[in-house]
Amino acid sequence: MKHLSLKIIILCIIFPPVFHLGAVQSLEKYLTNAYKTEIENVYTGDTRMLFDGNIHLKDAVNNNIDNYLQNRALVSWGVKPNVMVTTKKGAIIYPSFEEEDSLLPPTRKQIANENYKLLSEGMKVQIDVSLERSSFLVISIFSFFLLISILILSYYYRTGVMKAQIEYFHNEEEINRLLEIEKKGRERMSELDSDKAFLSTEFKRIKTLLEDSRIKTRRDEDYMIDEIIALEKKIDRIHSLYDGQQDENLTLKEIISKYEKGELKTGKQKEKASKHLSKRFRAVYKDILFHQKAIYGFTDLTDEMRIKAEEIIRQMDENPALVKIKRKVMTKKNPEAVFEVTFSHSGRIYFSKEQGGKTKILAIGTKNTQDKDLPFLNTL
Repeated sequence: MKHLSLKIIILCIIFPPVFHLGAVQSLEKYLTNAYKTEIENVYTGDTRMLFDGNIHLKDAVNNNIDNYLQNRALVSWGVKPNVMVTTKKGAIIYPSFEEEDSLLPPTRKQIANENYKLLSEGMKVQIDVSLERSSFLVISIFSFFLLISILILSYYYRTGVMKAQIEYFHNEEEINRLLEIEKKGRERMSELDSDKAFLSTEFKRIKTLLEDSRIKTRRDEDYMIDEIIALEKKIDRIHSLYDGQQDENLTLKEIISKYEKGELKTGKQKEKASKHLSKRFRAVYKDILFHQKAIYGFTDLTDEMRIKAEEIIRQMDENPALVKIKRKVMTKKNPEAVFEVTFSHSGRIYFSKEQGGKTKILAIGTKNTQDKDLPFLNTL
């Protein structure tokens, strides 16, 4: 879908693993610090029993740490704390290793002396907490971030679907409107075809009558000639209307095709395109000035007509002497200042010469837009 941003898709793909990895590492670091602090507070237990010789220090430390870890609920969820307690000299207190039993059990005094000696050396607690990657806790963290990613993607997807539906209905309405205009144009063309056939038949009939009457008498010759001329003018006018209607239908078909392909620009897009086109023309054609009316007219042309029009513009810029001028347009304020050049059969370019030798293009359009372009020239 064109309304769903690629950046959002990439973000939703990358978001779960990245945040999951960060959350797991942060949780491991937090539990390491928390467990270490709590174990340091409880691992020796009641020191009076140690100094009385009731229990070995190693046994007390192992019992206290094992009891602490067994009471941690997160251990059953996949948290693996690796604990080691050593003396300053490196003797391992926890975890305990099996030692050979001496022949005679130590006395309470010996146990107390040994405990005092170990405590005097000082002990150091080392802990490393890790999470099993297949544990319930790790899977729950990943599922949480995956759910957030799915919710984000679902939101943007639904938004994109709504935009696409609105755009689709708008295009459908515009296409139906243009199809209705095309239908009326075809009906008008059919009427013009009928008028053309009728006038052609009438022309032949009158011409036959003229030939017959010329044999009989020359009295009505001038009258018949005038009627033939009038009919020929009507035929030319019908031909002109017929050609204009064909051009209009071709233009409507191109507009409908663009709407069906989603290529017809909106008002804001057209304004943006005209600004971009104006900048490009100023940069490419140094000796030509463009009126804003000409820029708007150029953006309304079809792609094929734009190519033909720009060929004329380039010729004006590089070698204006080769430009074939069709006629001078007589305006009210300056009857000799504006010239007309044709392109692509029905295209029109109106320009004038400025002081300093530069050419100023005043308007660009087609035969169908002459009714708007010529009055515009009179306002300059």
